[in-house]
Amino acid sequence: MLSRVESDEELEAEAGWVASMVECWLNEEWPAQELLQVHADLAATTGQAYLRLRREEGVQEMGDMVLSLSTELMTSFDFHPTFSSAFEVANKVVELLMLRSGCDVCCTTDADRSAISRYEAQLGGKQ
Repeated sequence: MLSRVESDEELEAEAGWVASMVECWLNEEWPAQELLQVHADLAATTGQAYLRLRREEGVQEMGDMVLSLSTELMTSFDFHPTFSSAFEVANKVVELLMLRSGCDVCCTTDADRSAISRYEAQLGGKQ
């Protein structure tokens, strides 16, 4: 199950975290300068879709989130300029949420497991 959120502000913060983590992951995987804006756009679209699915569709289960998010991203984003797919992004979102909540996630790398720490370290430098 996805984490329980107590308020709309908490849900918006979680969606912002999702968007930021997706952008961080994409930029680390494919760091080419010409892709940075595409990654930012995809991350923003992912965060908005995540928020809508939780808020309006009431998605609570991680398996449902993977399927619903990938379907929504397929219809709302042009993946041609990226090196990823809607399903890959949706799966990564759920992986990151599971890692954030302390779950042991199958088939992740050390880079996956330390992604949240790296992202939070980047935030610390910007504050």
